[in-house]
Amino acid sequence: MGGWNPLEPVLDFVEDIVDIFVDIIEDFVGWLIPMPDIPDFGDLQADQNAKGVLVNKFSSNSHIPIVYGTRKVGGNVVFLETSGTDNEFLYMAIVLSEGEINDITSIFINDSQVTWSGDIADNTQITVASSDANFFDTKNSQSLITCEPHFGTDSQNASSLLSTLSSWTSNHRLRGLAYLAIKFKWNADKFGSLPTVNAIVEGKKVYNPNLDSTVTGGSGSHRKDDSTTWAYSDNPIYQLLDYLRDTRFGMSIPNSYFDSNFADWQVAGDVCDADITPFSGASAIDLMDSHTVVDTSKKAIDNVKDFVRGSRSYLNFSAGKYKILVETSGSASITLTEDNILNGITVSSKNKNSRYNRVIVNFINPDKNFQSDTAQFPPVDETGLASADQHATMKTADGGLLLEGRFDFSMLTSPYQAQEMAEIILRRSRSSLDISIKADATALDLAIGDIVNVTHATPGFSAKAFRVQGLTLNADHTVSLQCSEHQDSFYTFGTQQEVASIPSTTLPNPFSVTPPASITLTDELIEYSEGTVITRLNIAIGESTDQFVQYYVVEAKLSTETNFKIIGQGTELNYEMLNVIDDATYNVRCRAINSLGSSSSTITETRKIVGATE
Repeated sequence: MGGWNPLEPVLDFVEDIVDIFVDIIEDFVGWLIPMPDIPDFGDLQADQNAKGVLVNKFSSNSHIPIVYGTRKVGGNVVFLETSGTDNEFLYMAIVLSEGEINDITSIFINDSQVTWSGDIADNTQITVASSDANFFDTKNSQSLITCEPHFGTDSQNASSLLSTLSSWTSNHRLRGLAYLAIKFKWNADKFGSLPTVNAIVEGKKVYNPNLDSTVTGGSGSHRKDDSTTWAYSDNPIYQLLDYLRDTRFGMSIPNSYFDSNFADWQVAGDVCDADITPFSGASAIDLMDSHTVVDTSKKAIDNVKDFVRGSRSYLNFSAGKYKILVETSGSASITLTEDNILNGITVSSKNKNSRYNRVIVNFINPDKNFQSDTAQFPPVDETGLASADQHATMKTADGGLLLEGRFDFSMLTSPYQAQEMAEIILRRSRSSLDISIKADATALDLAIGDIVNVTHATPGFSAKAFRVQGLTLNADHTVSLQCSEHQDSFYTFGTQQEVASIPSTTLPNPFSVTPPASITLTDELIEYSEGTVITRLNIAIGESTDQFVQYYVVEAKLSTETNFKIIGQGTELNYEMLNVIDDATYNVRCRAINSLGSSSSTITETRKIVGATE
């Protein structure tokens, strides 16, 4: 029957969704394909991405990121205004992430961590502690920064700190966005330019099915509204689940597209949360964690692919539901024999383009200020040689060719997890066979990522385990499968060597200047031309021990006066004040200035003039 089919748009939509997620699987299987062979391209790209996360952006259309796990981030400056006498106060609102986040553990101004007078808490104003020499004005005994964090709840109110300005009203709530409201007091010695702001953020709270008592046999009514089922998580599976369902910056996929009890998501999440001991004597860590900043300016499907790659998982759309499976050890769900396999079997081994004798993984290292770092397998020991000459042995087996793969995993922040990922990539690339078969309807029970046993006399397979990497339904109701050899040993975490500690770099704080060592005051009578005699106050400055001091500023006044007057400034250590008054008391002070224009605290000395009296 001809004419318009009312189900055709729906069927087309479903086909598009299936095609999209087939692409995801194919791209995930392609995680063993390195970046283009351009010198340092991979490292440079990863490093640029890491630095970009830390930058303060000043743009009216910058995309708001999503922070999952724990990361150091900059943010989008969405409000900037000055106020007060001579514009002495600077007000700033800087958005860090979509909310609700779990916490902010540290705040950095101009790359210096701020010590606060209280805990960094939601909707609570805090000031700089008096012990913080960088941002506390000891001369005037006042904090130079006031901060009011907002963790991004949908019900949050406008900032009381910014509301002192007429331009920030009660309607400026930034609901659903985690941000910092900050007030700076101008101080030429502390702020040479517009301050840069970074924060270490414990990211967005996500739905965790393990915390939901309704997931087993219940209606699941708590999955959206009950805050007890939402918590901070560094689990990549639960982060992916959140991103797929996120209606603000994610993919807005309804709950009806997931199994009512999220059973497969729980199983996959438990694989990532499995405890492993990275090296002898170490505390246990998770098998896989994710600490990532999602770039919401990218296509949503590309962000999904990043989660899939970083958790070595498979995301399937089957029977109208999204299902997840993490590649790990396991057993076959079915066995295919010659009775099920049609038209024979094609067996191939890995070619050199997907075979490696060295794998390097880029990850984000918190111990290096959250910059890009690398881990590799085989690892390199302190002598610079690959551990146990594994690399040399494999290279020899490969005809002396260096077969190196480089991969970016920006969600990894552990060198041990990064090295484990590198090892799995290398082991799989060297040891697995690929097969292509056409099977009867028995294979309809399989999904991409499943393990299947294959028994076939021609290649001598007897219940040999393979993992399904591609699946095509044919018009004749047969199923074409592309599979790679599965071995449980690929996924056994190998005990690693403890990562060498990084020596601390000790550099002087450019905003902390050592004051002059001393001030010595004397006075004497001196005779000028025509017999004029006056009293001179001699000022001798003790040199500062700070090697970056460029000059000194010397000021003096009568003790009865209010304001100091500059007597001189320069690199000299001896100054003089002429024609001082006998029997009067003078206050003299001096401070040191460094090459950045930062000033030290002042030292003061007092002298009663006795020149003519004596």
